[in-house]
Amino acid sequence: MVTLLDPRQVGPFEKLILSHAVQREALTGLLVDKKILTEEEFLEMVKTVNLEMKKKRESKILRLVYNADGR
Repeated sequence: MVTLLDPRQVGPFEKLILSHAVQREALTGLLVDKKILTEEEFLEMVKTVNLEMKKKRESKILRLVYNADGR
């Protein structure tokens, strides 16, 4: 089910997304600048986390379908 945002919420939602992106970029930059990790390591971790989250979403969808069938 899709939930539409109230048009009055779009501005604050966009600000939240932008704030998150800026914070993530700053943190990533600090970690790379301080040589705690390389940009390649960061990108590899992003891929790994993205894949894990995708698997969890698919698993959740399969459980919903399974439960909807009553089995």
